[in-house]
Amino acid sequence: MTQQLDFSVGMGKETTYGSPSAVTRFFESEAKAKYDVKTIKGSGLRPTKGVARTSRQSISGFEGSTDIELDAPTRGLGFLLNAVMGAVTNTLVSTGLYQQVHTLSTTDPVASYAIQEALPPIGGGASNVHTFRGCVFDSLEISAKEGAYLSVKLSATILKMLTTGATAASYPSDDTLFSFVHGSIQVGGSLTEPGATTLAVGDAIPAVNISDFSLKVARNLDKKGWNLGGAGLRSRPPVLGKPEITGKITAEYTDNVLRDAYLAQTPLVLILTFTSGSNVLQIAMPAIKLKGEVPTSNGGDVITQSIDFEAFDNGTASQPIFIVYRTADTTP
Repeated sequence: MTQQLDFSVGMGKETTYGSPSAVTRFFESEAKAKYDVKTIKGSGLRPTKGVARTSRQSISGFEGSTDIELDAPTRGLGFLLNAVMGAVTNTLVSTGLYQQVHTLSTTDPVASYAIQEALPPIGGGASNVHTFRGCVFDSLEISAKEGAYLSVKLSATILKMLTTGATAASYPSDDTLFSFVHGSIQVGGSLTEPGATTLAVGDAIPAVNISDFSLKVARNLDKKGWNLGGAGLRSRPPVLGKPEITGKITAEYTDNVLRDAYLAQTPLVLILTFTSGSNVLQIAMPAIKLKGEVPTSNGGDVITQSIDFEAFDNGTASQPIFIVYRTADTTP
């Protein structure tokens, strides 16, 4: 018997876009996939037939989407990071500890995944399985807020939906979560890029006035591919677009470093590091530019700045963003 809490979300990487593949990883996320059956109606009219007829209404296409949201775990997160970033190296650091360095892929085709959602019916009984094929991830969001666990959200498009292919859910027994109290941030200075077994290093003094951070990596995949012969399904995987790396920080107004960097449009290094035991999640960007704002009064309360930023290629660093993940996982 099941209860309404007994849903599960699992994923597996496909070898061919939309082809059957095993579900190998499960995540503590809600099952929220949406799948649309698009239809068309005929435009012709016939005497005495004022209402649209069933024979003139047909399926015109299928398209789905999903968001996977979860607290950032110390096991399994690399699989999700790779789904969006696309390129990764994986190296043994010490016994039982591996370092993954995730960067933006620059070649097609984009990897695709199967997503399995198991949904329990009301009143108990075996969960009903929805298996989605040809899932391609377009964006990644990471958010750190005071008093909370680090939050991760991924968004994907879906090729097709099946109602078969159940795999029993399984989870690591030794994973923990990264939280705000595990974090530190450096803004400014210079950057030493992460190596295969070394973290990124900056020479700026860690900031103590940042209360909120968010990052979004958007791959901007193309939206076309519904061609003749596809039977209403996308006939090919999406191709890479021009990526955008954006975010926001909220800072208490303790000095004019961020204000002056905004006014002069000075590129800044940003390094955000979360550590939980020997596990690490680090985001390093060699060159971000701030989009505002200048400080203003706050009715007598603490003055804060809500500052959007965008990451750029500075012509020197090998990548515009590195996401480093140290974990007990042997593979991403």
